Amino acid sequence: MMEDRNWIDRRLDDRGFVTNEFKEGVQFFVRFAFSRPQAKSEIKCPCSKCRCRKWGNPEVVSMHLCKHGFMNNYYTWYVHGETSNNPAINFIGESSNSGFVSNESDAMYHEMLVDAMGLQGEYNEEPMAEEPNHKARKFYELLHAAEVYISNGEQNVTVLSWVAEMLNMKTLYNMSAANWDMALALSRKLLSAED
Repeated sequence: MMEDRNWIDRRLDDRGFVTNEFKEGVQFFVRFAFSRPQAKSEIKCPCSKCRCRKWGNPEVVSMHLCKHGFMNNYYTWYVHGETSNNPAINFIGESSNSGFVSNESDAMYHEMLVDAMGLQGEYNEEPMAEEPNHKARKFYELLHAAEVYISNGEQNVTVLSWVAEMLNMKTLYNMSAANWDMALALSRKLLSAED
């Protein structure tokens, strides 16, 4: 495995041409992605335009990556089967039918939200003297969702883990908008019945 992925950020040279280092890295990525057991004739394209929402064969993926570069911060290729020492990344890349994540992952969701909001080292859980602004309020609501359980059964599920699993199912099974709306309506009924 190529340990140093800094080549991902060095796509173009001073004259605007794709560097040889980047081309070699793209070849390495394509070989890696298509060597995985789940890869067939196409994989999700991680270019900054497709952002793993579209599929492509090796030639298309290589061309897209050279033309558009990788999507932001895609240094661990979790969508393409690479594992990491970071369990949060491994969960995102999972496509098993194991269901919702366990309670042990609550800290990971908490950390993921703090990272996503760009508050590393700035986040403070102590009560504030003034009301937070709109962006901060949204962040605290997301943080709260990572801690609120919606199930008291054998397997406790947080609101955030439920949303993550639902979005994962929508993506994995390419659910239509109508199908998605029906699933959410059923979920609302079930959740309101538990109250």
